[in-house]
Formats: sequence, structure tokens, C-alpha cells
Amino acid sequence: MKTDNHTIEQLLTTYEGHSLADLHHANLQDRVDSKFILPLDVLPDLLKAARSHYSVLQINGKRTANYFNQYFDTQEMNFYKDHHNGKLNRFKVRKRTYLDTDTQFLEVKFKNNHKRTIKSRVRCDESIQCDDDNQSFIRKHLGVNFDDLSVSQQGGYERIALANEAIPERLTIDYNLWYQSSNGVERIELDGFFIVELKQKKYSKNSPFYQMMPTHNFSPISFSKYCIGCVLLYQQGIKYNRFKPTLMKLSSLNQQHPTAPWSY
Repeated sequence: MKTDNHTIEQLLTTYEGHSLADLHHANLQDRVDSKFILPLDVLPDLLKAARSHYSVLQINGKRTANYFNQYFDTQEMNFYKDHHNGKLNRFKVRKRTYLDTDTQFLEVKFKNNHKRTIKSRVRCDESIQCDDDNQSFIRKHLGVNFDDLSVSQQGGYERIALANEAIPERLTIDYNLWYQSSNGVERIELDGFFIVELKQKKYSKNSPFYQMMPTHNFSPISFSKYCIGCVLLYQQGIKYNRFKPTLMKLSSLNQQHPTAPWSY
């Protein structure tokens, strides 16, 4: 089931728009995250319910964005293993490309022992591992040589980015996910659901979005795009017991089923 992009774009025209420069409080590079996995067929109703509480990011006249990510890991896949084993103070490394603007960033995401996500990034180009600044950036944040890391997977999705500057908080809505192995041979598409990430300065259920969830029996779930991609691409060679409940959830949502209308 693919998303009806025309319907989504029409709904987003009813939102107030904002630019990146408008986010003084809701940028939230140091934050707590709550993640929800929802069936794709509720996305239009969710956007209708949320529009009185959030504005939408608009860049070059577009209100949806296409992302392409390349994730890096050690040869032993230590970043994946740290997450699977529940290690505190863990890292993810990726090169993110904003396809609509052809802009690229090298990013390090750090999840600390207080469950806060801290994201650092630097502009980059195609020669990512040959650049001295990128080498210094990785060494500064991870204490390892960038040359010791290699691309472990790649993939992408479409994103809607909502924000409430007054609260402040952000919502990212990702759909039409796909994963590809580092050599480009294996490709997996996941189009039966979408992922909402609620990003807050401090965890609070007073969020307008959070208060919509219990009405429709949705609750937060542990989800890592990187780790799920690793399992789907390489499950014969890695342990993934920790992620089995999430995989079962994804499997059930990859089938279309009726849902109740949204209300708030």
C-alpha cells in the first residue's frame, strides 16, 4: 500500500508553514524522543487532527521532503550490537542527504544514560571519508578513526516535519521507508505504516499529539530505523531478539485494515 501523495499534499496546504530559521525553540538537537508506529491509512486523519496545533516545514515551496541515509558501523557492527544489548551511552553515525536541496550532512547521534538524544552534524560532500574535517569530527565525537567505519546500510523515506514553537516540540512523520544493503543488492520496501517521532525538550504527555494517541489505542514503541534495517537485511548473521516485538508490529501493520476516525 503506497501513500496517496496527492491527498497528503492537499492536506498540508491547510497548515501554516514555517522555515528552518523560524525554529528558535523547537529545533531540539538535544531532546527526548517518543516514537509511534501507525497504520498508513490513518495518516490523512492524523494530519487533519494535528493542523490546529502544528505548523509544517516548507522548503522551496515543498511541504514534504525526500531523505537518503547511509549508515556507518564498525566491521563488527558494534553500533548495532550496543543498541541490541541495551548499552547506555551509544552512538549512530550516518550521512544524510536531503534530496530536494542536494544538501548533505555527516551526523552523529548520541543516546546518553538519561535517554536523551544529542545530535551533532557537519556539512559534507561525496568525498566524505577523505575530508580532514570529517575525520576530525568523527574522532572528536566517537574517539575512533573514520577510516575504521564503513557503510553498513542505506535507505530512505519521505518526511513531513511539523512543529509547535510555543510548547516547544517537533513531530516528524516518515513514510514509504526502504532499505538497501551496502552493496546495493538487497532492497526492502516498507509501505504499510508510518513512523511518528515526537521530539521534546522534556518528556511530557501534555503534548497535543501525545494526547491523541490513547483515544486510538496507540502507545509509544521502541524503534530504531538503523537497527530494524540491519535485522531485515542481515538477520541471518546477527542477533535480534530485542527487536522481535517491533518486527511483529511492523508485520501486522504491513497489511491494510480499517481504523476508527480520528478525533481530538
